[in-house]
Amino acid sequence: MRILKVIGGRLLSMVPTLILATLVVFALQRLIPGDAANAIAGEYATAEQVALIRERLGLNQPFLLQYWNWVTGAFSGNLGSSLHTGEPILPLILDRLPTTALVATGALLIAVMIGVPFGVWAASNAGTRIDRFFTGITTVGIAVPNFWLGMLLVLLFATTLHLFPATGGADPIRDPLGALHSAVLPSIALGAVGAAEIGRQVRSAMIENLQADFVRTHRAKGLSQGVIVWRHALKNSSLPLATVIGLQVGTFLGSAVAIESVFGLSGIGSLVVTATNQRDYPVIQGVVFVLALLVLAATLIVDIAYRILDPRIR
Repeated sequence: MRILKVIGGRLLSMVPTLILATLVVFALQRLIPGDAANAIAGEYATAEQVALIRERLGLNQPFLLQYWNWVTGAFSGNLGSSLHTGEPILPLILDRLPTTALVATGALLIAVMIGVPFGVWAASNAGTRIDRFFTGITTVGIAVPNFWLGMLLVLLFATTLHLFPATGGADPIRDPLGALHSAVLPSIALGAVGAAEIGRQVRSAMIENLQADFVRTHRAKGLSQGVIVWRHALKNSSLPLATVIGLQVGTFLGSAVAIESVFGLSGIGSLVVTATNQRDYPVIQGVVFVLALLVLAATLIVDIAYRILDPRIR
């Protein structure tokens, strides 16, 4: 029952967050140089033709009225239509979402599988050369731009070794194996940076827990170091781990724009780039709305995980 209250409260808190996020994006788009009506009408269109397009698309309405019309439609499941193609935006996003979700999920798995064990290993050897080496590697990993790492991966594994495709990818629904193959390099490019952040947070939490009283008690009972580290100290470090994993979901989704451009993937990131170049405001707003929902859903899962992992929160 309490979990249902938490879910209900979080769902209610999502509404103002979504409104604020979409309002900011809605306003910032109007600061982009150029005009959607001019872009649609073409270079040689007359002022009358441009004015007719603006009226047809509702671009001549007051800003707040435009936003109200859009946000009320969005909360009812209608994200509008593309200004350039006339296609409904929601199916357009849902068609691109599997590619982005595949890359982001792969990146998250890589980040967790690398970051957690190496963070635990560094904390177990705190103050030694191993720990200092790990700290240096994570600092470099966090500082390296994921798109630059992606280009290096393309140069080595695609262009030189021909193990993976350099650009493009299969549809995850129609060709799952082909999509997995093409998602390996972009997932590594994103996941490597995430692994550095997760490893650093796990190391800090583990060092604190390995100095706690309960660890000394377990040692006095004769438990082995491996059992103390992996079964008890890591369990007590799960809250910061859950937090950083939840934050990485938003980071991976946001980084999809750069990564998909590097690897030529047809995901949400490339859709945003195309829509921005075409001044296709409804598409950009729809993507932001969907991504904000996904990030808020990840936050909700983290909140529920807190209550499962730590009885004191319950």
